[in-house]
Amino acid sequence: MLKKYTSTTLLILFICCLYCCRTDRKKQNEPQPIDFTVVKKSPLFNDKNIVLILDSVDNMIFIKLDIKGNRKFPFPLEPKHRDTLFKTVFNFNFYYNNKIILTDYNKLHNRPWNPDTTALSENFSFSSDTIDLRQSNIIKFQIPVYAFHNLKNGKQTIELDVSQSIFSDEVTNLKSNISPYTHVYVVKPLLNSRVKFNINVPKIYKSIVYGYGLELKNDSTFSPGGMDNTIWKSSYPDIYWMIYYPAGEYYTKTTYETSTDKYTAKDTFNLYHYYLNDSIGIGVYDHDNLSRDDGLGYWAGPLARLSRSPVNRITFGNVKAFDVKIVGKGIAN
Repeated sequence: MLKKYTSTTLLILFICCLYCCRTDRKKQNEPQPIDFTVVKKSPLFNDKNIVLILDSVDNMIFIKLDIKGNRKFPFPLEPKHRDTLFKTVFNFNFYYNNKIILTDYNKLHNRPWNPDTTALSENFSFSSDTIDLRQSNIIKFQIPVYAFHNLKNGKQTIELDVSQSIFSDEVTNLKSNISPYTHVYVVKPLLNSRVKFNINVPKIYKSIVYGYGLELKNDSTFSPGGMDNTIWKSSYPDIYWMIYYPAGEYYTKTTYETSTDKYTAKDTFNLYHYYLNDSIGIGVYDHDNLSRDDGLGYWAGPLARLSRSPVNRITFGNVKAFDVKIVGKGIAN
């Protein structure tokens, strides 16, 4: 004999199922902890002073360094000025099979008007801002998995080395007529840790993005003249453009051209993405040293839209014409 359910009971069951589904979906989209093994660490790299946390979600790795802040930490003494130094910088280096991982990630994400041209620019390494270890602080980075485009797809074991080597500060310099402060430092590596963890590297596709320049509108709806107002004159904007991948995440940017309504430079970028016909975003901006950069337009769409012709022209926002071409190169790893 079949059990009969009232309408109220069925409604309650439906709500419970809906809640469970939404809860599972929410958990899937929240960062999940990455288990790691400590390979080595210094005695002072302990839970009282500093904690390393790794999480991941949606092809993104989150690195968090929780600085506890400890005024009783054995800070070094600078011998010449007899000052105790409290500030340091943390360095992060990724290794695979005991070799530094090579990647385009740093070159794509560094400011293009301050390019790193050294032989180490392809090393998968980066550094934090200067922090005062007496104060509690949290250092955060997020790393897209496409940064590992030189590793084979599949399960890979990666090592992350976190370390500091120098303490620094500024001390009073009464003898100088140029600056009242002198920057001093002491080499004293006290906090370092190396951990090992596994990640699943997906297939990573590579495309080449060719930018051929752009022109802004100049009509009754928008005029670029006078956008950059200074004490002495009004001028045209300082134009640069950016790629977003995934569509809402910063990927890379060009240098900027000053006082113009046309960006004429020819740019070429390597684009690493997770799907054959993925989507990207393109933004055009007015660079400003003293305030937030002004947006001049944003476009988002599939790579196929920008691969049809030798030159593909798009129009968006206050951009009259933006010429671009994308060429797919297949799977990079």
